[in-house]
Amino acid sequence: MSSAVEVQLDRRQARRILLAGDQAGARASLARRLEPRVDRLAEAATFEEALRCMSVERFDLVIASDEPGSWHGIEFLESVRLHWPLVARVLISAGDDPSAARDAVNRAGVCYWLRQPLSDAALDELFASFAPEVQRDSPVRPLAGMLGESPAMRRLFDLVIRVARTDSTVLVLGETGTGKDLIGRAIHDASPRVARPWCAVNSAAFPETLLESELFGHRRGSFTGATSNSEGLFEEAAGGTVFLDEVAEMPLSMQAKLLRFLQTGEIRAVGSASTRVVDVRLVAATNKHLEREIARGAFREDLYYRLAVIPIEVPPLRERMEDVPLLARHFAGRVSARWRKQKCELDSAAIDRLLGYRWPGNVRELENVIERAVALCQSDVIRADDIPSLGSAQPPLAAQLRTQPESLGALERRHILETLERVGWNRRRAAQLLQISTTTLWRRLKTFGIDGRDPLGAADGAFAE
Repeated sequence: MSSAVEVQLDRRQARRILLAGDQAGARASLARRLEPRVDRLAEAATFEEALRCMSVERFDLVIASDEPGSWHGIEFLESVRLHWPLVARVLISAGDDPSAARDAVNRAGVCYWLRQPLSDAALDELFASFAPEVQRDSPVRPLAGMLGESPAMRRLFDLVIRVARTDSTVLVLGETGTGKDLIGRAIHDASPRVARPWCAVNSAAFPETLLESELFGHRRGSFTGATSNSEGLFEEAAGGTVFLDEVAEMPLSMQAKLLRFLQTGEIRAVGSASTRVVDVRLVAATNKHLEREIARGAFREDLYYRLAVIPIEVPPLRERMEDVPLLARHFAGRVSARWRKQKCELDSAAIDRLLGYRWPGNVRELENVIERAVALCQSDVIRADDIPSLGSAQPPLAAQLRTQPESLGALERRHILETLERVGWNRRRAAQLLQISTTTLWRRLKTFGIDGRDPLGAADGAFAE
């Protein structure tokens, strides 16, 4: 008998499984039955060893095998739920205690509770629940490696799942530290290409000549040091996905070669006279405003339109502040587990301090701050004093500028300023929230004597036209 709970947590095919339990015979028997169904099966003889495995390797599904009357498996899965909430959890027990099943669901959020001996039908049902396709009427679920319960992130998760079903080129846009690489990986993992390679490259990490070789390969003798033929990432990723990060840093000559691939599907290795067709999906990412790069001649307009078949914009953390407590607690739990410390919680004052900051470095900055806080805290509770300085505290911008009586004009002015501040002075997003055109917003700002730039010093890319 099985109890399907929280199946919306993750309906991806379970390709990487960790099997944990101290019953060696039962674990070995189950491993033999699971191995033909998965790409990677790891075993841990103890739950403590399983936690160590999870701290260094990514898994889709964790199966805990428990003895009758034992609560160790539930406690282990509860720890997994805290530190790796996107990993699916299954408990197998030889007992038949309904209270144990309820506790497994309530405490550890298990997806399935299964009884020993495990029948083939129960095993088939378990794997069927992790089918790659996602039903349209299923609840929006998180993506591997990404957390968020805000409306902005729920919309993003839903968009990524829908985009993953297609084979279109995707352009991921967003500020530094927002997790653009995670979006690219999530698209691959949720797509029919998941069984094929995922290859990622940072365009800014290579000089032009080496970048061409990295992407398209080279032939022996084509340049100094080319002592043998070498495949590029596009050949290595055949049938899969190539993630091209910081695409705006690519030189114009390389942009032309990338454009040719997008138009024809053909690649030409450096030093080769022939071309080869490869089946690869391209996901590109940048933190730059590409329209501005086009205007100054640094990016090809035709390449932009080829890349932006489906654009996905990752919201900055300041636009989804309701996710900050969730992310902070997740990072605190993960760092504690990695350092084998007692689980660290954040008190309300610490959360308030995090919520009072604008996070220009986004999720990456929050993760670094929490790691330092875990290192500094002297107990299992992170307090405000344990959090490093987050810059000088300033009152909200609208409050600084509120110097006149609350006339109708003053109310409008304050509302516009607060909206601009909320979206990091991105005028396009502000206009959408205010339900006016960007032209009307510009005119109102001009009337109020505001030039549309963030007086508190937002980065140039944070307030797009």
